[in-house]
Amino acid sequence: MSVVFNAATAANVNVLQTTNKLFGISQKRVATGKSIFGAADDATKYTMSETMLSRSANLNRVNNNISTALKTLESTDLALKQVRNLLQQMNTMASEALNAGSQTTIQATSTANIGETTAVNGASAGMRLSITSDSGQNFTYTLTGATGATTWGQVAQALNNANIGVTMRFQVNGTGSSIFLEATDGKTGFTIDGATSQQVIDDLTGINSGYDGAYAASRFINSTNVPSGFGGSNPYGLRFGTGGAVSTASTFAASSVAAGTSLTFLGADGVARTWATTTAKNLDAVIAEINALNAGVKAEFVQSGAGQFRIGLRNLQGNAITVLNGTGAFDSVSGLARFNAASGSPIVQGNPILASTNNARRLDLGQQYESYKTEITNIIVNNVVQAGRNLLRGEGMSVILNEFAANPIAINGVNTTVTGNLGLIALGSSWTTSGNIQTSLGQTQSALTVVNNLQAQFGNYSSFIKDRYDLNKEFSTNMKTLGDDLVAADVAEESAKLTALSTQQQFAVQAFSAGSSNAQSLLRLLG
Repeated sequence: MSVVFNAATAANVNVLQTTNKLFGISQKRVATGKSIFGAADDATKYTMSETMLSRSANLNRVNNNISTALKTLESTDLALKQVRNLLQQMNTMASEALNAGSQTTIQATSTANIGETTAVNGASAGMRLSITSDSGQNFTYTLTGATGATTWGQVAQALNNANIGVTMRFQVNGTGSSIFLEATDGKTGFTIDGATSQQVIDDLTGINSGYDGAYAASRFINSTNVPSGFGGSNPYGLRFGTGGAVSTASTFAASSVAAGTSLTFLGADGVARTWATTTAKNLDAVIAEINALNAGVKAEFVQSGAGQFRIGLRNLQGNAITVLNGTGAFDSVSGLARFNAASGSPIVQGNPILASTNNARRLDLGQQYESYKTEITNIIVNNVVQAGRNLLRGEGMSVILNEFAANPIAINGVNTTVTGNLGLIALGSSWTTSGNIQTSLGQTQSALTVVNNLQAQFGNYSSFIKDRYDLNKEFSTNMKTLGDDLVAADVAEESAKLTALSTQQQFAVQAFSAGSSNAQSLLRLLG
């Protein structure tokens, strides 16, 4: 069915259609902020806008890759800073070790590989270790339990807690660790007594005394036997000290000295002391009375063979010992017990022996030094980087700097290792001489230079790439702004159009309504 409009109504309908179309266009422009939506609207502006927006997007993608490269360089720089800090601390350790020097002390050192958890091999319950310091303090450790149940660490703890002036420690070396017995004050001598069981002391392979020579089983008791000494004393064992020592030229033929015997010697203070007796006395008493002079000189039995003993004098202050004269048993015509080499030759001297070298502090620092090397390796290997490119392991990367992918910059990694380009070859376990420490110190300082150069090298790349990143970001922003401006709508203008079109639409609707009403009234009159 067709609808018939008069001319006025048709005109009103046409106005409404046009107004609604323009109203929709303005609404779309206000909503999107654009005035051009395709090439059909304005081919030139639309094409230019799309080109600029595309270049902006390409630059953003380039900057995403640059950002990854920058993060890799930042992570590498952080790793190098950590390495440099460790190297600076290692440098301090080497300097401290060099300044600490080697300290002299009285030591008994084994060459056996013994640690704190090493069992006392072959020793069973009742066997013992006995140590007496020259000050007269004794420590005796008696094993209990089954064979192998006692560790050297337990023995060391007991000795160190006894505070007799002798300590036991374990020192790491290239093949394991060794036991060190040493004077707490670095100068007081001590003796591993003959009351010590052979089955205990034989673990300390390589132990050697400056007075008595190397370990021999005959110097110690077998198993748990009670030691039987010459004249009731125990002359066996190994003595350690630094003072000079002399002993009688031969063993004593009897267990006592005759009346009228005397001995004159220089005390540790350089003052002459004389011991003399008007009655015959056994050798134990002679030794006790000489020691009672408190001259800083110790009289003692000295083993010279199986069941054979001499009387010895030893300076406890680390100096030479001098015998000035002897009479009676100490200057017999037969010469069996005299100190002097021949009858009528009174003066005999024993020179000091060298003290041991204690590098414990140096080696402790060297051990820390080596642990820091391991930490440096961990930092390099576990350098946190993106895309799996670890520059410190020789892995390089290529960075595109522009939207055209032309002339990318190649960043070459450097294979960095402790013993490679850092050159940290000398071991802290060799820090027993100043020369070895100086070698480590020089290598550490050279490694610091290498790290500083790497930081500068990667830092230059980072600075250059960061500048290009900022330039790309600015250019991308400008391109997007220009591209949007080319197709942008004037929102104020379009808003005003909407207001005008709304008013026009209302007028058209009113006119259409009035026209329709007039037509209906005319039809009723004619009807």
